[in-house]
Amino acid sequence: MIEQAAARKSSKAPTAGALLDAACRIVLGEGLAGLTLRPLAEILGVSVTVLTTHYGARADIIAAICSAASTQDALLLERWRGMLAALPPLPPAMAADLAEAILEEQAIEQRALSMLYLELLHGCTWDRSLQPAFAAWRAQRRAFWDEFGRRAGLFPALLSCGWWHGYAVAELAYSMVLNTLPPYRMLRRLCLQRLFDGAAASAPDAADGALFALLFEQMQSGAAAAGPSAGRAPGWCALAARACGMRLAAQGVSGLTHRAIAAEIGVPHTTLSYRFPTQHELVRAGLEFIAAHILTAVTADSLTDLQRLRTEGDGRKLDLARANFAMAIAAARMPGLAAYTAGMRSRRGNNLVKVLEKYMPAVRGVDALCAQVISMGLTGLTNTEPPGQASESSVASAFSAAADWLRGTG
Repeated sequence: MIEQAAARKSSKAPTAGALLDAACRIVLGEGLAGLTLRPLAEILGVSVTVLTTHYGARADIIAAICSAASTQDALLLERWRGMLAALPPLPPAMAADLAEAILEEQAIEQRALSMLYLELLHGCTWDRSLQPAFAAWRAQRRAFWDEFGRRAGLFPALLSCGWWHGYAVAELAYSMVLNTLPPYRMLRRLCLQRLFDGAAASAPDAADGALFALLFEQMQSGAAAAGPSAGRAPGWCALAARACGMRLAAQGVSGLTHRAIAAEIGVPHTTLSYRFPTQHELVRAGLEFIAAHILTAVTADSLTDLQRLRTEGDGRKLDLARANFAMAIAAARMPGLAAYTAGMRSRRGNNLVKVLEKYMPAVRGVDALCAQVISMGLTGLTNTEPPGQASESSVASAFSAAADWLRGTG
């Protein structure tokens, strides 16, 4: 039987298009961690030897996938570029409509390609070997969104620092999960409208804020129903939740395996599996740890303490922006996380309001909707670069640009 199966495999090298389609199928179902040579070869109907003989090692195959994806994506983006070129400078309402239409198309019609893009983008933040292969595709998408922002008259500093590209990346991640929810689609549109309206710090419309409050409540109700799990008695469960939260932020859902967590906290693999039977349970435990950590960070007494608590947990790094992004990507493959993701999306910016009021008194009139817009861009920008000093510098520049935008300066 094995010989017969081997005989059925093709000796012909797969095309770049077939390679891309196969990669998208794998990533859509299993995430980037599933994109290994054997399952790729199986879908293509060839042996691993045929695959590597034609394309090379895994790094070369990833590069070929990214090249094919960039080529296909360029054709899709060119249609939107043609539309933008035929239009006069975009008024705010039209800019919001078009941005939403593009995001919705990427999340629905181009779902598989977008999932591959998001998984690779996120993977590059913790696996630097992916960066050379992905760089051109990433630059292509950023160039498109920068061009869109210029046509819409977006505040220049928000473009130059990468904040606007980050916003588009973050919103796409949430759209992949929540696009079927009317409250989310209304919230997405509301945020885009506020962004392109400009002068966001000046007297927001009362109806605008009232609608935001209603949408916030609706999206929170599902998250409350999903609720944090209660009563995990053994003390090691808290250590497991902490380990899950740390790994979720640093490596995404692919880093949450029972063996890795069990080894880290020093309990038998079988014991951990009994309390947390599935990866979904590990993800939920990590999310609960992260949510609790956020509450602690918000009550910080100084900006220094806030920064420390935002990025550290018991002496180890915990980047909340990366953790939130990882959750959104995971939820696209794990529907049970959708309610959590809706709650996370609606809360974006809540903590930032308190930060701005407390540490940036020169910026006045920032309501929750405006803060959410700023937070979305900062979250996305954080996830477009690997952790480190360069990423922290980029976020600091974006925060400064956002403050200038709020003040209407620069």
